[in-house]
Amino acid sequence: MRLKLVLDEIGAFQKYFREISEHLCHTGSDFQKKLRRYRAGDTPHEDDGYLAVVKLDGEIVGWARSERWEENPACSWDTLEAFVSPQLRNRGLATLAVSALTAGPLYGSGNIAVFHPHMLLVARRAGVYPQLFERKNVQRWERV
Repeated sequence: MRLKLVLDEIGAFQKYFREISEHLCHTGSDFQKKLRRYRAGDTPHEDDGYLAVVKLDGEIVGWARSERWEENPACSWDTLEAFVSPQLRNRGLATLAVSALTAGPLYGSGNIAVFHPHMLLVARRAGVYPQLFERKNVQRWERV
């Protein structure tokens, strides 16, 4: 069994967008929609953040990503989210990928945001203490 972690700007992973968007995303998630837009021709930009991909024996089994998010014009955040193949969950793969992101390529705002309680735990295992947000409506997130 061979485990590999690859970290880069999101645009560097174009060859994986289909696989990730179809098999390693929550259906209807914002990230899945973004990947589908890329596949349809949109070009990833530096602002779209970073992706850490976890491969097991050459197959992508999980990822974590970060991008800059503005809660309001005066407050920006580095977001964290992750997804791991269901059969490989609870083995630390999301924490591994998040650790790679937090070790370097975050934007340096000093603020880290997560949008699901489980990600709060994953981030803490990786050594960071983010703020949890929950969706209030389609356009609005509030601190929990």
